Amino acid sequence: MKRATSSSDTNNTPHIIVFGGTSGLGLALALHHQALGWQVSVVGRSAAKIADINSKYPTIMTYACDLTDQNQTQALLDSLSGIRFQRLIYSAGSYTNERVHHLNQADSDKMLGINLQAFEQVFRWASEQLKQQYQALDLTKRSRPSLVCIASIAGTMDYPYASLYAKSKRAMIATASAYRAALAPYEIQVNSIASGYIDTQALRDLNNGDASHKPFIMSTQTAVTHIMQAIDDDIELAIFPCSMRYITSALNHLPKPVLNWILRSKLDKTR
Repeated sequence: MKRATSSSDTNNTPHIIVFGGTSGLGLALALHHQALGWQVSVVGRSAAKIADINSKYPTIMTYACDLTDQNQTQALLDSLSGIRFQRLIYSAGSYTNERVHHLNQADSDKMLGINLQAFEQVFRWASEQLKQQYQALDLTKRSRPSLVCIASIAGTMDYPYASLYAKSKRAMIATASAYRAALAPYEIQVNSIASGYIDTQALRDLNNGDASHKPFIMSTQTAVTHIMQAIDDDIELAIFPCSMRYITSALNHLPKPVLNWILRSKLDKTR
């Protein structure tokens, strides 16, 4: 890990920490904030990706952490506790296509660990840090501190046939909503992002190198624009693109047995 920079090193420069910020959407958000003049710290698991960031973007602080290891995650959070930050984005995630592959123990542990357990651990820590740092903050002079979680449009669907991935993302959205209510008296905003398909390398890797067939797929930069607008507008749950939002809203208004039948017919797999 690079040397941590104290708040005195950066004067009044705002600081963002991005978990899952070494690739894909997380890295795009990190670089966008850097372009806006923010001090940026990113957390990731891959030593190769961290080395690449250290080489290309030497001013970005990098931290290696396996978020499936609660002790390792807590050690990282403890080391970050002395660093003042204005925004934290949880963009880490794990996905296994349960329509194609039977969920094994390793994949189950990884998805639950990263998509829900580590998210809860990080948000609990971050909320306490922001409460301590900003209770006396003059919010007329600086932007409100914020916590942002990158969920998925899959988490907005409520049906019995949902995958572990969808259920964990739904739990993430519900947890963030609870934090939003709890942190409102502290003037700390909390936002959830539920996007459709984003054309990242990870998605392409899951689709034999080409994800262009995915419905309403968007570029990473388009997703960043939507996310930044949602944060600026303090949208509790930002669902995009509009086409996907309308479809999921319509499906959610169907009776549960009908919705379950439609999705099971569409997504069924041999058990």
